[in-house]
Amino acid sequence: MLVKLLLTACTLILMVAAGKRYYPVNVDAPVFSFMIALLVSTLSILAVGFVIASIVPTARFAQPIGAVILYPMLGLSGLFTPIAALPPALRAVARALPLTYAVSLLEGIWKGEAWSAHLSDVAALAVVCLVCTALSAKVFRWE
Repeated sequence: MLVKLLLTACTLILMVAAGKRYYPVNVDAPVFSFMIALLVSTLSILAVGFVIASIVPTARFAQPIGAVILYPMLGLSGLFTPIAALPPALRAVARALPLTYAVSLLEGIWKGEAWSAHLSDVAALAVVCLVCTALSAKVFRWE
């Protein structure tokens, strides 16, 4: 998990450096706060992966199951289409997905909003992280 978090942080740093070099747009995004928000979001999504990894016997089966979970989350999280534009039933589903809160947190921090405006997003991501980590620890078995 630490390796994934370190790779996420390195990727963010390289993307920001490349972006400033090759796309010199005047963007005053709080990079450090965004990096913290990205790490919080990554921890939460990794915890969902822990549950999958602890239930499924091999990586061969875990990858398609992860894809079946991840791709609908991407489509419903507000990353591509605003949640308000979704039908009411899909809006309710979107509110139950952790990636929705990650997208909201990352967009808000990138725009310069205060962390206090996103306490509910951080709380939802923390709950997902704690519940999924506890669940994966309970059902994990060495084989």
